[in-house]
Amino acid sequence: MGVVSLVSFVLWELQHEHPIVDLKMFKMRSFAVANALMLVLGIVLFGSTVLLPQYTQVLLGYSAEQSGMALSPGGLVIIALLPLVGRLVSKIDTRYLVTFGFAVTSGSMLYMSRRLDLQMDFKEAVELRMIQSVGMAFLFVPIQTISYSGVAPQKYNQVSGIVNLSRNIGGDVGIAFVTTLITRRSQVHQALLSAHTNGYNEAYRARLAAMTRALGHAGATSVEAAREATGAMYRQLVQQATQLAYLDALRALAVATALMLPVIWLAGRPQARGAPAGH
Repeated sequence: MGVVSLVSFVLWELQHEHPIVDLKMFKMRSFAVANALMLVLGIVLFGSTVLLPQYTQVLLGYSAEQSGMALSPGGLVIIALLPLVGRLVSKIDTRYLVTFGFAVTSGSMLYMSRRLDLQMDFKEAVELRMIQSVGMAFLFVPIQTISYSGVAPQKYNQVSGIVNLSRNIGGDVGIAFVTTLITRRSQVHQALLSAHTNGYNEAYRARLAAMTRALGHAGATSVEAAREATGAMYRQLVQQATQLAYLDALRALAVATALMLPVIWLAGRPQARGAPAGH
C-alpha cells in the first residue's frame, strides 16, 4: 500500500500545475546531479558520525561525553573553513571544489580504516575526524551552488527544500546502512575467525595454554583456569571481528564517496556567484 501511495503521489505531483514538490526540476541536469551529491554527502556525514562514537564507546571504552569530545574539533574545522569556501565559490568553478571535497573525504575514510585500532588514543581519534572534516567543508556550499544553477528565482524555495530533503534521506540511509553493515560483517568475521580457533591451530593452542597457566598461577583451579581462558579468547575474537566490521564500513563509505567523483562533472558549470542560503 505504501508503494501504491508513493506512485500516486508522484503522478499527481507531475500533473499538477503548482505541485508541492516540483519533480520536473529533476529534468535539469545540474539540479539532479546536486541532489545525488547531497544524498551521498548525507550518507557519509551521518554514517561516519554514528560509526566513530560507536567505535570509541564499544571497542575503546570511551564514555558518551568523551566520544562527543572526539568529534567536536571536526565541527570546528568545518566552521573555520566555511568562510574560505564561500569566497572560493565566487572565484573557482565549484565542480573543482566539490571534487576536492569528495576526494579528501574518500581518502580520509581509507586512511581512517588503516589507522583505527584498539590501541588508538584520544588524540589520534580527534585528528582522524578533523582530517575528514576538511573534505566535508568543501561540499556543503559548492553543492548548494550547483543545485541553484540555471534555476529561476521563483523556484529557489523548491530547490532549498528538495536538496535538504536529499541530505536528510541520505542521513537516514547512512545510519541504517552503517549499523546494519557492522552487524552483518561482525557475524561474517566472527565465523571466519572461529574457523581458526580450534585445537588444530598451533597458535591458538599455545595462546590458550599460556592464558590457562597465568590464571592457574593467579590462584584458579585447573578447570576454572581453562574455562576462563577459553572465555577470554572468545571475547578477544568477538572484539577483533567487530573491529574488522568497522573497518569494512569505513571502506564502504570511502568507495561510495569516490564513486561520486565522475558524477560531479555531469553537472553544468554554475554561474560564478554564491548560492542562496539553504536551510
